[in-house]
Amino acid sequence: MSGAEPEKVVCVTGASGFIASWLVNLLLQRGYTVNATVRDPNDRKKTEHLQALDGANERLHLFKAELLEEGSFDSVVEGCIGVFHTASPCYFACFCCKFLSNKIINL
Repeated sequence: MSGAEPEKVVCVTGASGFIASWLVNLLLQRGYTVNATVRDPNDRKKTEHLQALDGANERLHLFKAELLEEGSFDSVVEGCIGVFHTASPCYFACFCCKFLSNKIINL
């Protein structure tokens, strides 16, 4: 039996968000490996703050995941000892927009 401690892997969904970014930072500081989900891991504008964190080069793994796509998170959470679910769906249509556009059309 090896004396080495097993790797502690957790998942943080919506990792590019404000609260999740701080959570990722804290987890990396405490020695966790973080599987972080974002909409587009290649969008440097939304991920560079995560990749600049201490320990990110060694223990941060970015994954593309869509919250409303079934199965999108399956491989990301596999083997994790915990999941911090901070992602939230983003809807761009709203009642107010529809209401206002109907009022303008009916003028």
